[in-house]
Amino acid sequence: PPGRKKNKKSFSELSPLEMEFMRIIWDRGNATAAEIKDILSSSHPLADTTVHTILANMRKKNYIKPIPTVERALRFAPQISRDIIAGNSLRRLLWNFFGGSPKRLMAYLLKEEKVDEREMAEIRQLLKTPNPKGGKKS
Repeated sequence: PPGRKKNKKSFSELSPLEMEFMRIIWDRGNATAAEIKDILSSSHPLADTTVHTILANMRKKNYIKPIPTVERALRFAPQISRDIIAGNSLRRLLWNFFGGSPKRLMAYLLKEEKVDEREMAEIRQLLKTPNPKGGKKS
């Protein structure tokens, strides 16, 4: 997207299943293939080979890295933060569906999602706060 920062490292997009793996690894701090398989067993029964293939692909994409352990199984830790992925995903969403307009995105969210009064008050307060990125105030 045109608004993408040039100095940020670009990562290929995660598939929905890879995102599930990342959520588990982020939430736990690290995980083995067996732990991931066990956690996903009720919603996504996966073969061992599938789990290992997905983890290998995620390593190639630089999302995870093996960490040293005394265990027999490899343990994987995140190599990228949840915030970076969230920011990249949000920027992609902003450009693909809202023409790069934060106003259109916010209007959509406020129209389509239930926002209680407490959340609305917090949003109003955020809008009153100066933009640290140097954006225009109107």
